[in-house]
Amino acid sequence: MKRAWMAVVAMAAAATACSGGQNSLTVALYDYGGLPPWVLRSAAQEAREALRSAGAETQWIFDPHSDQPQPGPVVVVNIMPTRHGIVPEGSDALGLTARSPIAQGSATCWVFYRPIQKFATNVEQPLEEVLGYAIVHEIGHAMGLGHNAFGIMKADLRKRDLLNASRLRFPPDDARKIRATMA
Repeated sequence: MKRAWMAVVAMAAAATACSGGQNSLTVALYDYGGLPPWVLRSAAQEAREALRSAGAETQWIFDPHSDQPQPGPVVVVNIMPTRHGIVPEGSDALGLTARSPIAQGSATCWVFYRPIQKFATNVEQPLEEVLGYAIVHEIGHAMGLGHNAFGIMKADLRKRDLLNASRLRFPPDDARKIRATMA
């Protein structure tokens, strides 16, 4: 009996690992901005940690043209050089998310590299950190979250927000929504 139970547990663990786990989200990054690879990977690590702190595990694909995502929800993040043609002229947006909920299986976001680079310089913060926060903010929208007065979903990011990285995490209510969306 004990062996049968151990076999069931082992098969369940293997099935979870193969499917990416119950709370696994695939993020496919398309770099149209020509970022240095280390910047992209460091930004992805920032975003991964913010999502992990909310209870969401992620798989990151840096070459979506050749790597296939695991089964489960997918967020496509397009890193564009500029906002041109995506958001209205005069916008200071660092990103945008299409209105297609992840509950349908996939969502698409855009983040704007040069405006993020300029913002990072103006607030004297590392580019990869600011880019990571912009990416995870848009993923938050893809998960159905709106803007908040604080945390990663704050609409108007300021230098003081970046100085205290703990402020740039998902508040408990948003973390619950993320986990519920992925369940």
